[in-house]
Amino acid sequence: MRKTWKITTLVCFIMTLIILAVGAVFLYSDYKLFRFFWSIDKGNWSVTKEYYDDLTPSQQETAMLHMEGYAQELCREYAKGERSYQEISASLDAINSLGTTSDLYNRRITEINYNELKGAVEDLFKANTNFDTDGAVKAKTRVEDVQKRMDTATKEQLLKQMLNDKYQEYLDCKIDRTKMDAFISVVANMSYYDAHSYSLIIASNVACVEKYREVYNQYQAMLTEQKYFDILDTYDKAYSAIDPADTVYQGKFQELHQTAFYDGMDYYQGKLDNLIAASDGEAAVALMKEIEARYGSAFDLDGPKSELAADWQKTYIQIAMNYEAILQTEFSKSDDGIYIFENEYQRLRPDSMLLYDIDKNGVAELFLFNSEEATDENTECFMFTYAGDNYVYLGYVNILSFCTDSNIIALPGEFGRDFAEEHVLLHFTGSSLEQKRYTKKDGETYMVDNAEVTDAEFLTAQTSIVDHANNQRPTIMNYVDISDYESYILAY
Repeated sequence: MRKTWKITTLVCFIMTLIILAVGAVFLYSDYKLFRFFWSIDKGNWSVTKEYYDDLTPSQQETAMLHMEGYAQELCREYAKGERSYQEISASLDAINSLGTTSDLYNRRITEINYNELKGAVEDLFKANTNFDTDGAVKAKTRVEDVQKRMDTATKEQLLKQMLNDKYQEYLDCKIDRTKMDAFISVVANMSYYDAHSYSLIIASNVACVEKYREVYNQYQAMLTEQKYFDILDTYDKAYSAIDPADTVYQGKFQELHQTAFYDGMDYYQGKLDNLIAASDGEAAVALMKEIEARYGSAFDLDGPKSELAADWQKTYIQIAMNYEAILQTEFSKSDDGIYIFENEYQRLRPDSMLLYDIDKNGVAELFLFNSEEATDENTECFMFTYAGDNYVYLGYVNILSFCTDSNIIALPGEFGRDFAEEHVLLHFTGSSLEQKRYTKKDGETYMVDNAEVTDAEFLTAQTSIVDHANNQRPTIMNYVDISDYESYILAY
């Protein structure tokens, strides 16, 4: 019995040794992987490569498959403050010692360096703004430590990126100009190269941002003062100055423009209604021109124009809109008109217009003429008046002078003649022109109303015509280009 126990005990012992041996073989394999990653974790880069080389090809493959995730976890611990910059840098150095992980190392060390430098610069920025001397010393030490692991080009690039990030915070209204300027100063003092130059550019950008933000404040005051035209006139230039990355103020300006646009429509509509109600046509027309310049078709001016215009003005507007067709229709009604159309119209084609109330009855007469053909002495016109709820074409008139009464002093309505002295007194009846007196001197021949007279009789008749003159003629009066017909007619 005792012998059996011994045999059983020996067998169990042998089995235990076998199990322990087999377990050791398997556990040792896992241990080598553990030892490899542990060296990375502790930043023991001097043995990491040795431990890696001691792994089987299968274990090496397993290790590399997990390397990206492992490095990511290390960086996460750094981000949470569980690892210091020195510790994470040492671990990444260990990874880099393998020789086949340079891409992973470069990505992660750049990220870590940026975060460390950014954190150090932020701490220095806060310390400076809070006048914290001890904090500033600690932050500078962190800056110096991280700079030792960075080449100049990388450092400059990271500093520029920090400037961009802080500038975006400023554009997003998360910090004010004072803090932005303080951050720019910190970066500028850390660099003598690209980042320093870039800090000057950012400072210039900040100055520009402050300008358009001040314009925005001015616009707000102008809204209160109802200076909508002033806002609309300068808005495009002001908006174009906004930094494309400044979405906050883009939205503010757009909202303000909408307010100015629609509040302005209501305001100017009321102002226009008051002018029309007061029969202040000149001011109403001037306001409508300003409204049209800013609002275009968005502001309906047809109603106010119709309300403002008298029937004769509406008729004259239609003439100005269709003057060539109307003239051709009127020319066809007489032999003189046909002659003018066929022989003189290209020379006399109107480009200008004048309103003048000959008989002072409140309804002006309309004169169309070619400004290039007009002279200081005479103006060849096509004349219209309004009578009987419609226009009346009074014909071709070669005006020398308007008169103090309901007359016009003119040259005869004929072409191809060049007499030294010739005058016609035309009387305006309200709907027609009637010739009252005609004088002509041709050499030593004197004519009055187509009858030959003495020189004394001629001078007397000529004087009786000229005495009516008021020395007003189209070329020295306030005529306009036909294209400006609407405002000109409505303002009369």
